[in-house]
Amino acid sequence: MTSAAPTTAVYDPADPHRSGAALVTQQLDVLGLGEHWVQTGEQNGRRVVDRRIPPGHGWCRAVRVYQALWPATADLCVEVDWFADPDIPAAEQDEHWRTRLATVTAGLKFFGYAVQMPGPLRMPGVDRYQPLIVSRLPRGAAPAPVPADGWDHLEVVPSYRWPAREPAQHLDVVLKDSRLTSYVTRRLETHLWPPYTTAAALVLWPGPQDATVDDWTSALARARRVLRIAGYRFLDHRRPWDPAIDHLPYLIAYRREDPR
Repeated sequence: MTSAAPTTAVYDPADPHRSGAALVTQQLDVLGLGEHWVQTGEQNGRRVVDRRIPPGHGWCRAVRVYQALWPATADLCVEVDWFADPDIPAAEQDEHWRTRLATVTAGLKFFGYAVQMPGPLRMPGVDRYQPLIVSRLPRGAAPAPVPADGWDHLEVVPSYRWPAREPAQHLDVVLKDSRLTSYVTRRLETHLWPPYTTAAALVLWPGPQDATVDDWTSALARARRVLRIAGYRFLDHRRPWDPAIDHLPYLIAYRREDPR
């Protein structure tokens, strides 16, 4: 059993999103909790791999988390999604979720990670996967507790009926109404929303390739001024921007009132 990656993953704090997900992916493989990539052959000097998942296990993947969402003292943070085995009989799905999630959590803690399960309650047989927020903290530190009722008012995938708008669409309208047309808004999964919020989404500024850090900072400040008047609060990137590393400048805008 091998990782899909041919070399040992090393965490690089200067490139935390890519290297963090790569490291945790490899550690999940070591634990037998990952996608279980195995080499099935070789072609033109390159490995041929396939995914082999033991029945009854489900599988995990590690994906990036925007630094604005990291616990305050974390130096590494990823989202680990555990996908349930779709072939588990309905009568056994509750136990499957409970026992496998306990196994995944124990494995991640073995590697020294703090594991949290924010977001609306997910239901075996209804939802395909359970997201976990996995972070590495200084010795003796702990992430802020996840409030048990922080997402009770939300669905896993909320539905919106006119005149209500999906939060990213509403943000886009607010920005364009203020003649800020050079921004892009993106949907944010509800398990990444701050607790007790009624709306949250991502705002990015895809400026020119030669934009400087000052350009990035100014662009986000313009969006923040407009959105603050509209009742939004913000989560910001946790370290200085670096156009050589960071793909696009962003902020996460959220509010605790009905955005209509």
